[in-house]
Amino acid sequence: MASIVVNGDTSGAVTLSAPAVAGTVTVTLPSANGTMLTTASSASSIPGNGNLTEADQWRLNANITNTTSVTVFSTNWERSDTYGAGYVGTGMTESSGIFTFPSIGTYLIQIMAYISVNGSQRFNAIQIQTTTNNSTYNTASSASQFVSQVNSNYTVGNLYAFFIFNVTNTTNCKVRFAQQCEGTAGVIGGSTDENNTAVNFIRLGA
Repeated sequence: MASIVVNGDTSGAVTLSAPAVAGTVTVTLPSANGTMLTTASSASSIPGNGNLTEADQWRLNANITNTTSVTVFSTNWERSDTYGAGYVGTGMTESSGIFTFPSIGTYLIQIMAYISVNGSQRFNAIQIQTTTNNSTYNTASSASQFVSQVNSNYTVGNLYAFFIFNVTNTTNCKVRFAQQCEGTAGVIGGSTDENNTAVNFIRLGA
């Protein structure tokens, strides 16, 4: 079986060997730097090799009062833009709390929510809601926390939820975020200076 050995500058080597099967196998190299073949006819970016194509971060820029019914965060969104904040690629777009993806692919979605309650509330929940038909939204991920008042001041907490979303169509596949709490004695925190309640969108690959 024939092989090609490529030696490194100082040490190490890469060996390419023909398969032990009859016939001819053709391998087409990708045309872009920093990519690798995943099949005989396609290439994908290597994670962690400087080829992250989309990463974006948004936050609530003002407090939102707790609600007892499921309520979408439809207002007060802004892209994080202070203290060196940045994003990679085209970035997400937002309208009335609905986020649209810039390209198809598999995305990691994360939300961190700051809650402040003047009293005790047995559950305080956040949700990641997704749609694959640009119409019906379902809760893809959620997190809940019991907040117990320990003195006469507000008691605070943090909630985290995450979901890996396969975006096959940028028109139909979208995401939004929501809350539901036992009472209305608190707020989901927002700020235009720092990330109190914020979401991340990171494209992991095709």
